[in-house]
Amino acid sequence: MATPTRKKPRLSASPNSTSLPKELPSFKSLSDDELAHVLGFLPPEDIMRARLSIKLRDFATTLIIPPSDYRVRRYKVMEAMTKALSNIQQITIDNLGFGQKYADGVDPNEDRVKYTKDHITRDITILKRFKKLRVLELYDAPLNGRYAFLFKLPLLQKLTIVSMDCFKWDVFMLSGLLSLRELHCEGSCVEGNIKDLRALKDNLEKLNMHNCRGIEGDFMTLSDFRRLKMLDLGGASGIIGDVRKIRIDDDYQALEEIHLPKRVIGGKDHEFQFISEVADVMLALHRLRQRIPTISRDCYWKLSEASPEWYDVDEYNQYPAPPFIISFVQAGPRVGWRWLSPSRPRIRLNRARIRVDTQSDRGGSCEVNWLDKEPVRRRSGYTTYIQEMQSIEKEIDFYKGYYRPPTADEYKQLCICKEANTD
Repeated sequence: MATPTRKKPRLSASPNSTSLPKELPSFKSLSDDELAHVLGFLPPEDIMRARLSIKLRDFATTLIIPPSDYRVRRYKVMEAMTKALSNIQQITIDNLGFGQKYADGVDPNEDRVKYTKDHITRDITILKRFKKLRVLELYDAPLNGRYAFLFKLPLLQKLTIVSMDCFKWDVFMLSGLLSLRELHCEGSCVEGNIKDLRALKDNLEKLNMHNCRGIEGDFMTLSDFRRLKMLDLGGASGIIGDVRKIRIDDDYQALEEIHLPKRVIGGKDHEFQFISEVADVMLALHRLRQRIPTISRDCYWKLSEASPEWYDVDEYNQYPAPPFIISFVQAGPRVGWRWLSPSRPRIRLNRARIRVDTQSDRGGSCEVNWLDKEPVRRRSGYTTYIQEMQSIEKEIDFYKGYYRPPTADEYKQLCICKEANTD
């Protein structure tokens, strides 16, 4: 016999309390401000997917899209966005993939033209349709030659050009980007004098032209750029100047980071022509670092082999090499600088065999030229100062009493005296 099923109890709530609204909220009911607020949280690719109604599609064409990282790896996507999201503010042009390139510009690299003659050609000028562009990044994009229109974007605030071997441009072309605040350029075929950057004097905040070997000029040309916070000219072999000319109270007032190339007196790896120049340069660098603490002391300079004061020694010499390397040294809060022998492989005669010693030359340090006063006893940092001083003094042996490199005759005499003491 079948068991009768139990009926479910009726809801006791009134009909009015359970009735659905006559019309659910939709995008159609949202105001333009509300739509802008909602879409403002979405990256460009998601906004493209969200355009499901006529109102959304129409609204997206006028929407000012906040800057966000968007890379173009497919040309057709960028082409569609020029119509659907023409007010995008940031875009990154990347490699399109094998067999594709953008149309060659003016004065292209002929070897690259021949290599890419059968590639599918894309139109890079569609970037002009992005009227609100503020950030443009070019990373290994297949561009060959000069493209003047890229330097006529009136609202552009940040331009990045990296690994663009055949992309040609000149510094003076930046004068068309009067709103530019940041320029990051590495490994690019840029040419010209940095004096042409003066058109950007009132707005430029970051300038990175690392390893741009085609540029030239004196870095002090930019000393009155009041908003410049970062300056990286490292590896730019055409840049010259002298750090001693920096007026600590007047020049580069906003600077927080600086990297200077080898040809600048005081720049990284600079080679001095005269020993007498070094003291003033090291003092200037020390004062600059007191104002800009981010400047690294982990740098080295040396006396040029073209200097009339430079000399070499026999490769079989068993004593420290001439101290022609210059570096900062620190003990506790106290900073100074000194001359050092280079750390290099040395060949030594050891009875019947030759041994190669790859360790640093011991005792190859001159006395320290201190730039700060000795810390007061019983003050903070004094104990650390004493401990680190003991370590530094152990490195001063062969050149004890010398605050600068000995002359060639003095060096020979040191070797003779050391030999006599050893015997």
